[in-house]
Amino acid sequence: MNAKKQGASGAVIIGSDFRALGVVRSLGRHGIPCVIVDNIHRAAWFSRYVVQRYKWHGAMDTSLFLRYLVTIAKEQQLERWLLIPTTDDVVELVARNTQQLAQLYQLVTPAWEIVCWANDKRLTYQMAQELGVACPETWYPASEEQLRTLPITFPAIIKSAISIHLHRALQLKALPAHNYEELLSQYRIAAKLIKADEILVQEMIPGDGRTQYSVGAFCKEGRLLLAMTARRTRQYPIDYGLNSCFVEALEVPQLFEPTSKLLRYMRLSGMVEVEFKYDQRDGQYRLLDINARPWGWHSLCRNCGLDFPYIQYCDAQGQPPRHVVPRYGPHWVRLLTDIPAGLQEVRAGITTPGAYLRSLLDSTTFSVFDWRDPLPTLGDITAIGLSRSLKALKGGRTHA
Repeated sequence: MNAKKQGASGAVIIGSDFRALGVVRSLGRHGIPCVIVDNIHRAAWFSRYVVQRYKWHGAMDTSLFLRYLVTIAKEQQLERWLLIPTTDDVVELVARNTQQLAQLYQLVTPAWEIVCWANDKRLTYQMAQELGVACPETWYPASEEQLRTLPITFPAIIKSAISIHLHRALQLKALPAHNYEELLSQYRIAAKLIKADEILVQEMIPGDGRTQYSVGAFCKEGRLLLAMTARRTRQYPIDYGLNSCFVEALEVPQLFEPTSKLLRYMRLSGMVEVEFKYDQRDGQYRLLDINARPWGWHSLCRNCGLDFPYIQYCDAQGQPPRHVVPRYGPHWVRLLTDIPAGLQEVRAGITTPGAYLRSLLDSTTFSVFDWRDPLPTLGDITAIGLSRSLKALKGGRTHA
């Protein structure tokens, strides 16, 4: 089927996980045709709002995939459709090739000299320090020998400057260490998986998901136009989970000023999530990450009055967004990981079974489940089951 036969200019979404599904449902419910490109069949692949699906075989951060995007634009008459990447590696690919891709697609991804401040944590924390935005103390060991000489405060964590590299290798955001012996052991693990100059050692800010907050926003050339805040209350696993699994729309106005500073510095345009953690030791919100793409819980924002994918689509068509005051109170749940997270919290004495069940009541946005679009739920379960089976065969570790 030729996607263009659906009529109006649409969107090409790269990726098909629940983040991509949120984009597809947002645009599809406004009658905007959506095309999916991915190398794995995940939730969004099965959505009723997808008019065409293109399966890629191989990594999606290569020159071969770039040529494929050029090819399908020409052969499938997708010229001037929005190109929306949903993962950091494809965001970087698009950002580094905006000149070529902008001849075919409407891009929502800025050039690399802007995106790099979000995708490379070395630059993210450099920017924060220049602007006076609080962030965790961070060390940058060039080698194991240098690591031994650094005045590191424990407990600490090891992270990757390019988050997705460690995510895909271990399905974790960070490796914890409570002393130098553990730190050296974790450093050696990281050094086998990522480049030495990408390894960061960072102080561990105390607190669980209840101290983690985010700003979800739409900005234009660094101007914060629309925004809301949320608390990322639960993640799975509950210590260093790959993604949040229970997010509450909670008003935290203190986060808007540092977020505005960062976005102005970057001159960023488009959807963005800025993550903070509240440091109970001194009462500061410390910057953790910036995601210059659709983030995990962005579908919650639509329930609060801010339909960011549609706002971005309209802006690309020359229709500037109107002012909206978000509604606070609703929450977002990814049940496949929130149920095991809840069980972990019960075992750890953080919550009780009754309190966990009560947290799921009232105004809930599910990451995948929707009676109006049921098939993605089956696709999501199948994709996670297949992923776990492959990890088990390889002897690896897996977390959904």
